[in-house]
Amino acid sequence: MQCLIKDLFHRWSLGQRLIAVIVVITFLSCDKEDEPSLAEINSNIITLDSYLPRYKSFLSKTHQTDNLANRYALLNSLIDEELILEYAHKTAVINDPTVVREKQRIYDQLLLNQYFIYKIQPQTESTEQELRRLFTWSKTTMHVRHLFAPDLESINLLQDKLYQGAPWLELAKSSFSDPVLKDNGGDLGWINMGDMDPAFEVVAYNLKDSEISSPVKTRYGYSIIQVIERGKNLFLTEQDFQLEKDWLKLMATQYKKMPAIRSYTDSVEKALGISFNKDELKELFLAIIDKKETQKIYNNRQLVHFADGHFWTVRQTYKKLNDLSSRQFKRIHSLDNFTDIISGLAVQEKFLHDAEVLNLSSNNIFTDLFEHHYHNYLIKLCIEKLYNNESLLNHNPDIVRSVYKDFRDGLADNATISIDSTVVKKFIFNLEISS
Repeated sequence: MQCLIKDLFHRWSLGQRLIAVIVVITFLSCDKEDEPSLAEINSNIITLDSYLPRYKSFLSKTHQTDNLANRYALLNSLIDEELILEYAHKTAVINDPTVVREKQRIYDQLLLNQYFIYKIQPQTESTEQELRRLFTWSKTTMHVRHLFAPDLESINLLQDKLYQGAPWLELAKSSFSDPVLKDNGGDLGWINMGDMDPAFEVVAYNLKDSEISSPVKTRYGYSIIQVIERGKNLFLTEQDFQLEKDWLKLMATQYKKMPAIRSYTDSVEKALGISFNKDELKELFLAIIDKKETQKIYNNRQLVHFADGHFWTVRQTYKKLNDLSSRQFKRIHSLDNFTDIISGLAVQEKFLHDAEVLNLSSNNIFTDLFEHHYHNYLIKLCIEKLYNNESLLNHNPDIVRSVYKDFRDGLADNATISIDSTVVKKFIFNLEISS
């Protein structure tokens, strides 16, 4: 039985539906006409097969059980999302330069992920011996402290001072902005396996008590680590090992992945044979640091040279830097750091080229994942644009709901929407559905 969406909007509160729209990550499939359909929004269909995995995820995230109200809650949220996506296309939000740039960034990041899975995943498989070693680590707690720096240049300076006899506690005061770590010498207390960055933990577990590590690169920056003492569980059983084996395999993958990626990245960077015109490099760096858009950053003089003979001009390099996220752009703070960032962009470009040659972007997994992330970005962007005052979003829920209701109702009034209530009520939900 078909019924108009306006009747069903009243079955779920506006606040609950708004939360679901923001929280639930979804994308719609409409290419299988023979599948049972739950709803149709203009020419787009929400099929039962596309709905079920998302329903399972919705129940899990909201800690709910299967019932008719929850079925309509998610379905109404998916309809809202489809309406918002249509709005984004009709109002040319998708053509905004910032949106175009973010779409490309999402595409590139997901393609890089696929490329690393293709190249690196075979290197992350673990032997029985390695898993047993991790099992021992998992039963060991460590009292750890560290010194931190955001880049290699700064951490090397800390290491030099440490070797020259500077007190650890004194170095910690200049190493951390966090007042607790600044005062306690970077003491992290007692940690267990899985508490820290994998690269950090691998080094820490391999240290002897009181031994100090060389600089370690993590996702946050660089650390110099010291294990003060450790405690071990001496009662390790074969049964426990077998029960925890799947988790240990996941941990082994995490421990091996980043070192493998870094090793592969270094080898590709070396093969590219990157060199710089130092005068042009310095001028571009100073222009960026001083935030001066002079003609110097748009000239066509050669800046970056590669072993195969091709090069990037100053203009090309600046354009590539401009595509960085604001967080990445803020990392530019020294000439050495600037050089590393440009080299990283060159390596990334090589990875993306190789990924396209391997056709990694043409498989259905990648296509669906990209659509999912891009649609989710558009939906969040459109909702955020409804609120021109952040304080309204954070502190005035009544206004938030009212603004959203007016927006959604306007979209629904200009759309043809129907729901098959029979399918909604009678489909069989299986908790084992893959998400």
